[in-house]
Amino acid sequence: MTSVVAVAVFVTLQMRMDRPPPVVLFGAAVSAALALRYARTFLLLATPWGRRRATKRVGDAPHEHEVSVGEDGITLRADGHSRLEPWDTYAGYIETERQFIVLQGSGGPTLTLPKRAFPDAALVAECRRLLGERLPAR
Repeated sequence: MTSVVAVAVFVTLQMRMDRPPPVVLFGAAVSAALALRYARTFLLLATPWGRRRATKRVGDAPHEHEVSVGEDGITLRADGHSRLEPWDTYAGYIETERQFIVLQGSGGPTLTLPKRAFPDAALVAECRRLLGERLPAR
């Protein structure tokens, strides 16, 4: 909000002066850039569209762990260690065309389950069923 006010002040100064000094033009440019950056951050963090877009990029990264979904929760395996995360650890899930995104309590992405990782379409349907029974869809 401060950046928007600063942009308005600098634009007003530019309009009232015949030849504004370079510092006024520089201040307006910096304030406008900050306002755009804050607006982008707000869209990425505060809207469902932004969270999906952010998790889409996270979901495309290579994974170094193995995930299995079961009746008790989600089991994570990495480097020879296994850890069961019960269902109450998670707050919901989002299903996209290419993956399941499991959300933590704050609404941020915790875990992505790419559908291409499932060797069979029946396993994708089973994962969808378990997630639908245990977590609310978002």
